[in-house]
Amino acid sequence: MHHAFTTKYAGRARVLKTKVGICLPVAFEEVKANADIVKQYVAIWDTGATNSVITKKVVDDLNLKPISITEVHHAGGTSPANVYLINIALPNEVMVGQVRVTEANLTDSAGLPESEQSRVLVGMDIIGAGDLAVTNFEEKTTMSFRMPSVEVIDFVPVAHDHNVMEGGNREQRRALKSKRK
Repeated sequence: MHHAFTTKYAGRARVLKTKVGICLPVAFEEVKANADIVKQYVAIWDTGATNSVITKKVVDDLNLKPISITEVHHAGGTSPANVYLINIALPNEVMVGQVRVTEANLTDSAGLPESEQSRVLVGMDIIGAGDLAVTNFEEKTTMSFRMPSVEVIDFVPVAHDHNVMEGGNREQRRALKSKRK
């Protein structure tokens, strides 16, 4: 089954954020039968992060128990971190099950109200399972994500065709127009 969602921001976003749900690693049927087991948090989408991360608040809220400890590499160096197994519910009912996440602090939330503080970081373990596109048309950021990946997104052909139509010679424009027919 294909799933997708789009998030539109009021202006140009410096950080890509969405709401996500987190729950214990239970069967999807159990989640559908009892939606109250999923707790909602603000998540940062980070293509520079290899794996997804949760904060201590998420661990405490769900009473999670670590399944192991691992060494994590971050801007401040290397440190040990607890590893947990969870389900992540992305927007538009996209559920990713049995996700191994590490516990860490997320520092983007200083001074924000509790309800706006980031508690989850979605890394390439999730992003790499689908397609992520970010556009900034008319100074408004739009982020769209789909799972599974279904095609290659390549902006080069459209840019090339635009450049030919705007600045190419007459022969190039005619060739492109006949190609489109």
